Amino acid sequence: MDRTIIATGVLLAGVLAAKPVLAQDLVAQDHVFTVDRPDGHAPSGIKSDFLLPKGGIYVGYRYFADKYSGSVVGTDAVTTNDVLNVYTVAPVTHNSWTGELDVRYGVTNWVTAELSVPWTRNQMVQTTATSLLNSSSQYIGDVRLRGLFDLLEEDEYRLSVTVGGSAPTGPIGRRGTAFTGNNQILPFNMQGGSGSWDALVGGTFLAQNETSAVGAQINAVVRFMDNKQDYRLGDEFEFSAWGAINISEWVSVSMRALYQHWAAVSGTDARTDGAIDPLSNPTTTGGERVFIPFGINLYLREGRAAGHRLSLEFYYPVFEDLNGPHFSAGQTLVISWQALF
Repeated sequence: MDRTIIATGVLLAGVLAAKPVLAQDLVAQDHVFTVDRPDGHAPSGIKSDFLLPKGGIYVGYRYFADKYSGSVVGTDAVTTNDVLNVYTVAPVTHNSWTGELDVRYGVTNWVTAELSVPWTRNQMVQTTATSLLNSSSQYIGDVRLRGLFDLLEEDEYRLSVTVGGSAPTGPIGRRGTAFTGNNQILPFNMQGGSGSWDALVGGTFLAQNETSAVGAQINAVVRFMDNKQDYRLGDEFEFSAWGAINISEWVSVSMRALYQHWAAVSGTDARTDGAIDPLSNPTTTGGERVFIPFGINLYLREGRAAGHRLSLEFYYPVFEDLNGPHFSAGQTLVISWQALF
């Protein structure tokens, strides 16, 4: 079955999943949204989902494990030989592991400040006609500061917007093994950030009834300026819609649809050669993907860890359209720990 049809079906299922919440609003308006239950937070991969009361503190840690392999041009997979007919180097595999610390503070009852700091480790394998190239990089990425602003807080509904920015703390000069030598500038996907000050905007809608919750979130990264190497990463857009249902007082399961779009790099990093390596070629870097993440959420209610939660999501890729040739998405696993104080 075509993956686009599958993705559309899941999105429609999400709309249908919202019906119990909407129906409850028509029948009985006595439920008040609460975070004190398994579906009280968004699924593991969602950030900046809710505000805190004045003086409240939230601490979260997310761990992302991503695997990519092979090459895609448009919606079609291409072979290594296809890529080597055009370039000197072809992608093979790329594994990425990111841990992100997320801290929020309730400035007022309608404003929450959020700081997130990522740390990433990459391993990549490329090939030429005669040999394999292994490279790696690790770094603290771009630090992000957001403000979450409450727009609606009425019974079972919540609506908020986020506005913020990211600082260029991630390096853009990581070196490793390349076709031209052992201490060369690595391609865009192995660098630590954008190298520029970027704007972050988004919005989140949450709804909840006695047994389940639904939500939707939009996020965008807008880049206005080139970095010191005279290139600019493309703007990014992301949309998620999800539903979660409680199966006990401490466990819920969730499913969501995730759409990602990112524009191609503007300009060129003169330290690399996009004619040799497609991953260094700005024209190959844009694209879009659709994932269906499945999750489980554990809310601890007793003992010293009462109020803490552990969540997990597995991303199933259903569609991608890449400028390419670029890595094809494989497995993604997200594990998170969250606590309110």
